[in-house]
Amino acid sequence: MTESQPTIFLSHGAGPSFFISTKDMPQLKGLDKDSAAADFFKTLVAKENLQEPKAILVISAHWEERVPTVQTTKSPSLYYDYQGFPEATYRLSWPAPGAPDVALRVKTLLESSGFKCNTNSERGFDHGVFVPLVLVYPEARIAVCQLSLMGSLDVEDHLKLGEALAPLTQENVLIIGSGFTTHGGNMLEQPGPAAPWTLEFQSWLHDVLTTPQYTADDRKQKLIRCKTNEFFRLAHPRIEHFLPIVVTLAASGYRAGRVLFSEFFSKVGILEHYMF
Repeated sequence: MTESQPTIFLSHGAGPSFFISTKDMPQLKGLDKDSAAADFFKTLVAKENLQEPKAILVISAHWEERVPTVQTTKSPSLYYDYQGFPEATYRLSWPAPGAPDVALRVKTLLESSGFKCNTNSERGFDHGVFVPLVLVYPEARIAVCQLSLMGSLDVEDHLKLGEALAPLTQENVLIIGSGFTTHGGNMLEQPGPAAPWTLEFQSWLHDVLTTPQYTADDRKQKLIRCKTNEFFRLAHPRIEHFLPIVVTLAASGYRAGRVLFSEFFSKVGILEHYMF
């Protein structure tokens, strides 16, 4: 029988924060290597009894292209796309194999749904991929490929993208969206009690993603209208870290999700993970 997989959204931290001690960078408290957030990744597979997938497809906030572009690299390197962190974080290693066969399946699915889809056979894994997955799958055995966001950064476009990917969940491919629950300015520099708008945003997001009574169209319409909310614009002045949530929800068939982890690490910073 073909194994089915859930879809998962992960908040991937601040650069390589989950590999850094607060002794070296105190401002990373709550996102550091000794945090509950880091422990979550290490225990995710066992705690949620995740079955080993044939491959993993990651949609990361850190790759945008004019049209959807899928990574066909056979042995991806790591792309250290961050600056100003301890030197050791530029020596992280995670030699997971690429998944060019799954990438071509992604291309077929997208083109069948009316998308133009390009391929990239040279790109390595950006930190939206390797930072969480080094901790979740440290053995680096499972094949992985990435799919870019679209340059439009349009919610409706990315809902359609996720819908096109849905068959993969029935083909033993684990789809992971990697972004951040909130991604406003100066998240690390605003300690203290949660700002009122972050509580509004969190309540809205939980409602959209987890309310079991909502139909697929209910969720879609709420997401399409997201920018009409001031709290949303404060949580995501630019939307690229939110769109992986959109894609993973749509790829699940708009199932009601479950919050796997939720924590405020600053007045305006929320770190959450979801399973659909």
